[in-house]
Amino acid sequence: MTSRLDRLLLLLDTGSSTSVRTTAAKQLAQLAVKSVISDVAIVEDDIKTTRQHVGAVSDSAAWSELMSVVARILPYLHSKSHETRTAVSVALSQIFTLVPLWQPGAQEGVKTPGEAPNLPPPEFPHFSVQELMEKGTLLLASSGKEFTKPTGILASSSEVKKARKEAMGRLGLDFLESVGGADDIDLEKELADDDEMHVDSETAAPKFENGDEDAKMDEDHEPILQPAPLNAEIAVAVPSNGAPAVVEDASNLSARERNRLKRKRKGGNSAFVVATAPPAVSKYSASVTAPPNKVRLVASDDPNSPSSRAVSPKSPIEAAEKAVVDPSKGGAVAPRAEKQSKALEVDPGRWVWDGLVKMLEVDLFSPAWEVRHGAAMALRELLKSQGKYGGMRANVTWEENEITHEKWCNDLAVKFLCVFVLDRFGDFVSDQVVAPVRETVSQTLASLMLHMPRRSALRVHSVLLEMIRQDFSVPNKPANGAQKGKVTEKGHIWEVRHAGLLGIKYEVAVRSDLVTAYVDDAAAAAGQEVLRGVVDAAVLGLGDRDDDVRSVAASCLLPVAEHLVNQLPDELSRVLAVLWSCLSDMKDDLSSSVGTVMELLGNLVAYEKVIDIIADPSQSQPLSVLAPTLFPFVRHTIPNVRLAVVKTLHSFMSVPSLPRDWLNVSFLQLLFQNMIVEERTDIRDATLSAWRLVLDILSSTRGWLQSTVAQPLLLQWYEVMMTPLGTPINVASFYDPALAKLGADPGAERHNVDKNMIAQDLSLIAMETIIAARVAAAISMAYFMAVWPSLDETHEGMFRPILIHYVDSPSMLQKFLAAVVTEEWAREYEVRAKDDIPLLDKSPLAKDLSIKALQFLQNDPPPAYHEMMYTLARLHSECFNLLQAFSHDCRLPITRIPNLGTEIDIMGTREDCFTISTAQAAVGEMFDKLKDSLGRTKKKELAIIKEKRGHVAANIERYIEVKAQYDVRVSAAFAAAFVALKATPDKVSPIVKGIMNGIKSEENIQLQTRSAVAVAAFVEFCVQCQLVQPPEKIVKNLCTFLCQYVEQTPTFAFNRKYTRGVLSFQKPSLPKDKDANGKEEPMSPETGIKARLSRRGASLAFVQLSAKFGDRLLDVVPNMWQSMAGGLLSACASGSPNKMDSTIDQRFGQDVIDSLSVLDAIVPTLHHGLYPKFHELFPLIHLTLRSKFAIIRQCAARCFATVCDVITAAAMRYVIEKVVPFLGDALNLPNRQGATELAYHIVQKLDIKALPYVIFMIVPVLGRMSDSDDDIRSTATNTFASLVKMVPLEAGLPDPPDFSEDLLRRRDEERQFLTQLLDGSKVQQYEIPVKINAELRKYQQEGVNWLAFLAKYQLHGILCDDMGLGKTLQSICILASKHYERAKRYEDTKSPDSTHLPSLIVCPPTLTGHWYYEILKYAENLKPIMYTGNSRERSKLIPKLKKHDVVITSYEVVRNDVSSLQDMNWHFCVLDEGHIIKNAKTKLTKAVKSIRANHRLILSGTPIQNNVLELWSLFDFLMPGFLGTESSFNERFSKPILSNRDGKGKNGEAAALALEALHKQVLPFLLRRLKEDVLHDLPPKIIQDYYCELSDLQKFMYDDFSKSNARTSAEDVVRAPEAGSSGSGKGQQHVFQSLQYLRKLCNHPALVLKNDVRAIKDTFQHAGYKGETKLSDIHHAPKLLALRQLLVDCGIGAASALTGESAKSELLETDAGSTGGAFSQHRVLIFCQMKQMIDIIETDLFKQHMPSVTYMRLDGSTDAKKRHAIVQTFNSDPSIDCLLLTTHVGGLGLTLTGADTVIFVEHDWNPMKDLQAMDRAHRIGQKKVVNVYRLITKGTLEEKIMGLQRFKLNIANSVVTQQNSGLSSMDTDLVLDLFRCTTEEEDAAAAKKEKEASAVGQKNVLKGLEDLPPEDEYQGLDLASFMGSLSAR
Repeated sequence: MTSRLDRLLLLLDTGSSTSVRTTAAKQLAQLAVKSVISDVAIVEDDIKTTRQHVGAVSDSAAWSELMSVVARILPYLHSKSHETRTAVSVALSQIFTLVPLWQPGAQEGVKTPGEAPNLPPPEFPHFSVQELMEKGTLLLASSGKEFTKPTGILASSSEVKKARKEAMGRLGLDFLESVGGADDIDLEKELADDDEMHVDSETAAPKFENGDEDAKMDEDHEPILQPAPLNAEIAVAVPSNGAPAVVEDASNLSARERNRLKRKRKGGNSAFVVATAPPAVSKYSASVTAPPNKVRLVASDDPNSPSSRAVSPKSPIEAAEKAVVDPSKGGAVAPRAEKQSKALEVDPGRWVWDGLVKMLEVDLFSPAWEVRHGAAMALRELLKSQGKYGGMRANVTWEENEITHEKWCNDLAVKFLCVFVLDRFGDFVSDQVVAPVRETVSQTLASLMLHMPRRSALRVHSVLLEMIRQDFSVPNKPANGAQKGKVTEKGHIWEVRHAGLLGIKYEVAVRSDLVTAYVDDAAAAAGQEVLRGVVDAAVLGLGDRDDDVRSVAASCLLPVAEHLVNQLPDELSRVLAVLWSCLSDMKDDLSSSVGTVMELLGNLVAYEKVIDIIADPSQSQPLSVLAPTLFPFVRHTIPNVRLAVVKTLHSFMSVPSLPRDWLNVSFLQLLFQNMIVEERTDIRDATLSAWRLVLDILSSTRGWLQSTVAQPLLLQWYEVMMTPLGTPINVASFYDPALAKLGADPGAERHNVDKNMIAQDLSLIAMETIIAARVAAAISMAYFMAVWPSLDETHEGMFRPILIHYVDSPSMLQKFLAAVVTEEWAREYEVRAKDDIPLLDKSPLAKDLSIKALQFLQNDPPPAYHEMMYTLARLHSECFNLLQAFSHDCRLPITRIPNLGTEIDIMGTREDCFTISTAQAAVGEMFDKLKDSLGRTKKKELAIIKEKRGHVAANIERYIEVKAQYDVRVSAAFAAAFVALKATPDKVSPIVKGIMNGIKSEENIQLQTRSAVAVAAFVEFCVQCQLVQPPEKIVKNLCTFLCQYVEQTPTFAFNRKYTRGVLSFQKPSLPKDKDANGKEEPMSPETGIKARLSRRGASLAFVQLSAKFGDRLLDVVPNMWQSMAGGLLSACASGSPNKMDSTIDQRFGQDVIDSLSVLDAIVPTLHHGLYPKFHELFPLIHLTLRSKFAIIRQCAARCFATVCDVITAAAMRYVIEKVVPFLGDALNLPNRQGATELAYHIVQKLDIKALPYVIFMIVPVLGRMSDSDDDIRSTATNTFASLVKMVPLEAGLPDPPDFSEDLLRRRDEERQFLTQLLDGSKVQQYEIPVKINAELRKYQQEGVNWLAFLAKYQLHGILCDDMGLGKTLQSICILASKHYERAKRYEDTKSPDSTHLPSLIVCPPTLTGHWYYEILKYAENLKPIMYTGNSRERSKLIPKLKKHDVVITSYEVVRNDVSSLQDMNWHFCVLDEGHIIKNAKTKLTKAVKSIRANHRLILSGTPIQNNVLELWSLFDFLMPGFLGTESSFNERFSKPILSNRDGKGKNGEAAALALEALHKQVLPFLLRRLKEDVLHDLPPKIIQDYYCELSDLQKFMYDDFSKSNARTSAEDVVRAPEAGSSGSGKGQQHVFQSLQYLRKLCNHPALVLKNDVRAIKDTFQHAGYKGETKLSDIHHAPKLLALRQLLVDCGIGAASALTGESAKSELLETDAGSTGGAFSQHRVLIFCQMKQMIDIIETDLFKQHMPSVTYMRLDGSTDAKKRHAIVQTFNSDPSIDCLLLTTHVGGLGLTLTGADTVIFVEHDWNPMKDLQAMDRAHRIGQKKVVNVYRLITKGTLEEKIMGLQRFKLNIANSVVTQQNSGLSSMDTDLVLDLFRCTTEEEDAAAAKKEKEASAVGQKNVLKGLEDLPPEDEYQGLDLASFMGSLSAR
């Protein structure tokens, strides 16, 4: 079970959204600081309010607790995920802000440290930029060690010191060793002391920040060695495939590892200890492949055993008191108790954050850029909040502390400066470089400078200037073999200059005091000097050839723009000149610095002095020269630059005193072109804004506008704007500033960013984008008309010919855009009008336009539009070819073919021309006539012609559809124009029809929105004119549109038959459409699209109506309330569900659905002032939730969820108080169904907004998870699964408003319940009311507590404790207790719900007797019965079952007798070894799931064996629906997890997220404890692999098979491309037969040759055997030899084995001295897969060679009734040496603690089965070390199977494990590889090759290249965000 801290950390790392991660971060902070402050203020937004706690910090225990939480958070700073690192920095920021500010002493008050006047200043550390650049090791993106194991946190302060020393040495920063080292007086001595102190514990060497667990080795550094603990452990490096490592180069091994290697190479040593799978990869890293594992043996207890000093360092977590290898743990040994890191703790009296700073300093120099970035972010947050008294100590004078603080600041600053000089990492966002490490470190430095004395800050400033100037020669050195840095002609390193400028940028932003003028002249001069240095640096940077340097140089001056203007006015002209030259020199289209340079220009232009300079020709070039410098950038490649240019030019125009003589026709042309060709909306909007401003300026001066723009230019603009869609734009009239620029370089590198827009290529540019650009141009033309100085003849002369021409145009686009121009002109006129005279009365043009618009609306639409000409021409040729086919193909005379006309007439006015009517006739009557004339001949040809006809008819249909769409578009535009002109029509219906068609049918959302605006304007016009009817009609129509989409507004008539069920959670059937008779048929896709458009349009119209009328809407349109809620008001008037259902059934059914659908759409659009009105509807919607009709309940739930989303506080309070109680209504099913459905929709709709209400809902929903109704159960379990994920985020939120005390009290009780549900350790103690004949261990009592908790709340779960922890006993305890309690309750109350019910236990047949005897043994109050035997025996038992308490049966019996068992009601149903029902499709599983029981419980040590889908089946038994449907579960969890099964998939992140999500969802219903966690007295289990070579006979047979046809055909099946294609089942079966053959051969040739005498003889002959040899000879099966050797080593059968005696020696039996007792010290379990192998061991080995061995056997042939007796006999009789078992029968549920040695002769494909088998001996009651030996035939299929087993176990330690047991899910290469017999040399070569490939393979290199970060990843990494975070404090 995980704690709340674990869950919050998980959310921090894997939260699905930023808001989830941020919420988790804040709650983590509140959790962390609880120990330090009791009154944690919970603030919903950032907790960056004023700090209430300032004072000395004395409680060291509380701080220690805080630091332990911080230590848990820190490793996530190493994450490769930017989101995770950011979330961690938020969490740390909250912690640092919430805790009290540490102060050296309370008496100091709130002093601010400064420069101590009476003490000498501390010396600033020696820092030479030149020296560091020459000698330092560069910090790149990584050190190339990405695939090393990730690390946790350093364990102690001494480790931090070591790590820091190592990091400094690695980077050539040894001179920094003395920096900040006042406390590290004698490092070596301290480290030695530290080692001596920890000699007995498991001290570990540091885990270095780059994650390399082995000894840290760099090119020229020795590994840091550490004394081994006396009780040394042996570390053995083993490759992951399990074969002994063949190491060519032992130089980087420790001495111990080299000795180990030598021993392994000695001959005759055939048994090796091998590692199992590598440990599951830490969640802190992305895709990390684990290095070779370490495997440890238990060291001897001999205190005198020598210990080598050269031990590879291990992590603190890696060492354990007794090291045990257990494959289920993937090779790594889990700790007994995690060691607490002490690295963050500091000595009393010192600054509490000192340890944290030191640890982060180490990470700051990590080779991995993510680690550096994480450390910088954490330091930034720490210094911002807690840096004020950094480095100080308590009990020291204030002045001494000031000096200490200053020294601390200096030391830290120098380290940041080192990172500046050495960091070379750059990331790309879009097409711009970002340096995340340097940028963040500069913010961190700025945070430090907040607390630095002035003199220290000035020293830092001077170093930064030195980095920028670089006035020394620097040899250009390669970055560790990487590419050389960019170097300018002077030889400076651009990254260092870049970093220096970044530092300056942040420095001047936070320390403006450095540049401001002080009281006296000297200080003012100093400030000016600093400022001059900044300006010089910026000017130098602006002249740099590197674009990124120029960009940051410009941003340097942004914070000090005001100081620059006021203090150094003489520098302004120089700065301006540099900025302008910077812009004019940019030849490269990819320059991203343009934006920043322009922003600076725009800022400076706001100051009078700058304006004066620009206006003064003597100081600056005139703006008429400068402004055009910017024109080429208007169409720059980078969108942000294009936006910045327009804004800068806008700012130039906004300053009234600046000259405006540069505003000319070229500029207007540029702006107009920008609107036509720009794809981005924000740039288009900015351009339109600039256009408006320039026209306002031009029109403000008499005659200027008229002289600037003549009619020919206007015509050009209209011509461009009216270019038909899809036709390239004529750019002959375009103004190109780049070419216009004098002296422009024609060969300069330029990219035409507008190529696609100019070509109007509809395959590359969306139609919506083109239309948006044209509409923007039309608005600009309308504005031009509006600002024209007067509405006189010049206005008419200028605009009438153009507009009237286009209004009358036959083109759809031209008509439409002319109407848009008219509408926008009318609107703009209304805004600008100085009097109340309407436009129609002032302008004859407006009058004519309104008449033309009305005419268009009143008349029939035109027959066609010009745009359709091309389509009609194509139709002409298609129709011609169609009819000609009768002549060509059917041999009809050409004279019989009708003439279609040669000319095309789209208007249909001329005779004998081709029109659309001709086309319809051609596929209609003409075609039929020709077809009939053929009679019955030419059927084949006719079929082809008919197909052609269908194609042509479809094209004609599309033509007609397009025409209708054009009609709608033009009508809507004319109607909107007419409305805007405010003309009064004779009839309103044509206008209403025009705009309503636009609402109903327009596909383009922008144009649909324009129609919505027109609707609102028309309603306003009607209100002003007091026309009541049109608005009501419009609103009614809009409500009708909302109801046309059947998915949202179902049909009552069709759905009235459904009364049971929760429709929202059932599979949705296809939406239906009504035919003429009111019956329903499946809705066509076209109808669905149209209905969806109507609903969208109507919603947009309501948005506009709400925007226009606000809270007056219902007064303006009084009938609107009735249109929205009429159906509800009518049907629910009675207030009774039954009466309501009666009226719904008779007449109001569809009305109610319509009302609910309309409210669902309208409520989100309304003004908040109307919300109280909707409170009246809550009881009515609630009533409909209680309807008997399922469809009414569904619509009500949907609608109420939307209302809750909008009116959250009031609606959710109503839901919690009034609706949630109905979840528990046991008597009325519809009430429960409605309430459950509402809960489901609320969770889906509100998402994180539902957080404050989660606790109120979760327990009632939980109660429904065991509802008798299937639908409620499924819906409730799905809803619960969503709610339970939110629980960790709920804690700490403020109480919801207006909730009663009672409700809040109830929430607290339910929260306590949830705590128990989510954390098993918090479950209340359960007192077992009956006597149990066993003393329960602590963890077993906790298990019983948990089971009792589940039973109390009607929940069901899986007890998946490790094998051997007593699941049986815990289950018996709960059964005994609950049966007793039920009987007692019946005795007291005689209530029918407490009558006696038996419980059912279903288990494997081997265990039925075991259960029976265990119940008799432990629980005296239970009366068990075994329901087993043959069918006749069982049928006699059936009547007796109900009289017993517990019925024990097997799975097979349940399958056969399901008809009898499913009719009975059971109290508990317990499935032992419940993973047997993992396959949901088997009859057995279906039978088990049909059992009815109050409580369901699964016991399984391995709930998932082969893949995650198995978990679905288990939960489908426990809580059907909890994990969704099988297919949805497969999509959501199985596929992503299995797609990444080899860890190499691209979907690693998706797999991790799916695994985590599944883990969270099932967590409350799983209880799993591992042996090593709870059994401290259980001896270790040591697993060893014992390798055997193949015998000569086996080798011959193996090779013979490899050459056979069987292998070839098997390979063909494997290589077949479609594994899932038909027939693959047989193919796979064939492959398995082949693999099975090889498996058997590895064990014994007799298993494949059987008793076929001829085959045996032939084989011997071909193998070259001469003379007598028998197949039963054990020399043919080396496994038998190995087994004999192992048994002899165990002291079993030794004498006979050595002497070859055939009879048991009486002497040996009596001579106790020879064997140390009457029987051997060890007893053995021997596991085989096949019964035949047991037979061979028994006959060929035991009887022939080891007759003295006593043994028993247990396999499938053993009578099930006798199995328990065999187990008991073996456990109780120590004289029995061996028990022979098959894994299948003996591997489940038995307790065989009498044995202490387990030998696997054969192995299962499924590692879980082997694990379960070995845990028969390794369980409670075992007193000895358990040795497990696995016999493996070297170089064969078997060894490879073991490799696969290790892969499967790699992830078996999470609750959910996914594996790869099916052939279909295995890689082709893997399967083919199984067939090969390989030698040791081949294995070694393969391993070496793999190692080399992984080191330098191109594939790996490419894999290492990460995707570019998303555009928003670094959006917070800028000056504005940083300064905002400071001001929020």
